[in-house]
Amino acid sequence: MRFLLCIAALVVAGCATNAPLTRQEALQATTRTYAGVTQEQVIGAAERVLRLADGDDFAFAHRPDGFLASRGWSVYLVLGASVGADTWVLSTSTRPDGAVFASVEVGTSAAAVTPMATTTPGTWTAAALPAGATPVQGRAVYDLFWSRVDYLLGLRETWPTCKESDAAVSSGKTRGFNDALCNSFNVKDETPAGPMVARQK
Repeated sequence: MRFLLCIAALVVAGCATNAPLTRQEALQATTRTYAGVTQEQVIGAAERVLRLADGDDFAFAHRPDGFLASRGWSVYLVLGASVGADTWVLSTSTRPDGAVFASVEVGTSAAAVTPMATTTPGTWTAAALPAGATPVQGRAVYDLFWSRVDYLLGLRETWPTCKESDAAVSSGKTRGFNDALCNSFNVKDETPAGPMVARQK
C-alpha cells in the first residue's frame, strides 16, 4: 500500500520534501505587474498558456477579473495508478497608473487507485482513495507560467520549455514542482506559433 501511495505522490510532486515558500517568496512567485498591455490581454495570455499545456482537458469558468480552470488527469503504471485534478485561479486588476496586476494560484488533488476488497470473496476492484487539493509547493511552476505569459505578451523572445524549467530546478535556480505544466504522463505541452501581442522593444 505504501508503495502505491508513493507512486501517486511521485506523479504529482515526488516523495522528497520541498521547503515551503515564505510569504514574501510566495507573493513574488504568484504575482506580476504588467505595463503597456490591457487586463484582457493578460487574461487571454494566461488562458492560452493553459490551453497550450493541455487544452482538451481544461475546463474554464470565466469571471470579469480572470478565471478558474480545472484539468482532470490520470496516470496508469504497471503496479498502480493515480487520478487527480489541477486547479488554477487567475485574478487581475487594473491600477490607477494603467498597469495590470495579476495573481495566480495552482493546487493539485490526487488519489491512488488501488485494489480494495469487495463483498464477493476473492474478488478485488479498483477504487480511488480520497485526497484533498493542496497548493503546489515551490515556485518552479509559477516561474514557468509567468515566463510563458511574458512570451505571449511580447515581453520575451523565446518560448520557455519544460526542459529549461527542469534544468533550472536541477541547478538550484528555482525550486519546487512543475508537473501542472510539464507532467509528461498527461500534459501535451504544445508550443505556440508566436506571441499574441506584438513584441515590445
